[in-house]
Amino acid sequence: MTEKTNKVRLGIIGLGLITQSVHLPNILGPLRERFVVTRVCDLSPGLAATIGAELSVPHGTDAAEVIADPEVDAVVICTPGAHSSLARKALDAGKHVFAEKPYSYDPAIAERDAAFAREKGLVLQVGYMKMYEPAIAEARRRMEEIGPLRLVRMTVLHPSDEKQTDDLPIKRFADVPADALDAARTDNQTEVSAAVSDFAGIDPVLFRNVLHGSVCHQTAVLRALFPDAVTQAISAHQDAPGSVRGEPPKLQIVGRIENGPDWAISWNWLTHFPEYQEWVEIYGDRGSLRIDLPPPYKKSQLGVLTTTRSGAGNDVLVERWETTGPNAFARELDAFATSITTGAPVLSDAAGAGRDAALLRDLAALLGS
Repeated sequence: MTEKTNKVRLGIIGLGLITQSVHLPNILGPLRERFVVTRVCDLSPGLAATIGAELSVPHGTDAAEVIADPEVDAVVICTPGAHSSLARKALDAGKHVFAEKPYSYDPAIAERDAAFAREKGLVLQVGYMKMYEPAIAEARRRMEEIGPLRLVRMTVLHPSDEKQTDDLPIKRFADVPADALDAARTDNQTEVSAAVSDFAGIDPVLFRNVLHGSVCHQTAVLRALFPDAVTQAISAHQDAPGSVRGEPPKLQIVGRIENGPDWAISWNWLTHFPEYQEWVEIYGDRGSLRIDLPPPYKKSQLGVLTTTRSGAGNDVLVERWETTGPNAFARELDAFATSITTGAPVLSDAAGAGRDAALLRDLAALLGS
């Protein structure tokens, strides 16, 4: 950290959609007193040069240069695919790490790296921004009002990625060398294959793109609501196998929480749906909680909580709870800075990401059976 300002010096690896649309605006805006970017990197030379020039910082295409830079205290990893390999190199070099999801397809690797970070006194945080939604924390505080709990139901209506991002001013360059792209794809496919090698019938594309690309957010929400619970998947159904389907699936999943409620996830790809929608419903014997979560790229929005419960007589009491302030992406990075400077734990650590990876692998096996 810089002595004069006490800001965490960041090296950013990967300058695509999530970096440009969310992280850089937060780092340069509401979090400008917490961080300063000192180096950037991307496989695209043009993109690295453009953003490096905008920030007036060194840039390049080699992540190793970012990790080795003595002017970097912490790295933010936003490359495609899993991030455990780069994260481990950064931890080995004594850097704190914020890695976007997915961290690892293999739960054992996530747990191993979490233990290694603890041993070295470094922060290893995984980017599950929904865990930092204030409405989720408020829902946890109110569960007792509606208990005993019977069911947690999560619903996602997912339009095409283009429908969500076409209006964003994202810089893109078609200059990544073919051999670098091929190597990245091969590494990713190798990691996926290794993670599922002992599980028959798993569709690697579904496992990688859908479960680890999106459904992982719902499993992280379950962890945020029930952080110490043992979570089990019971059944899972998709509308059609990947060999038949021409687009991502619609998934219906059911599970249970040990000594707690059942849970269900309804994840639905709807190509032309007007906008991304997601909500969480928690049902108890005395009422319900509903959390309406914002679309991923609506940077100014936070989730809204609605409580419905029985009042005196036959009255039904409905209360809406919402708050203002930084979005969940900013809150998770603020927690990263706080953990670095004070040692406070983060909600979304690599051990938790490992628990998600184990559950997602179980789901992939059920969907392939």
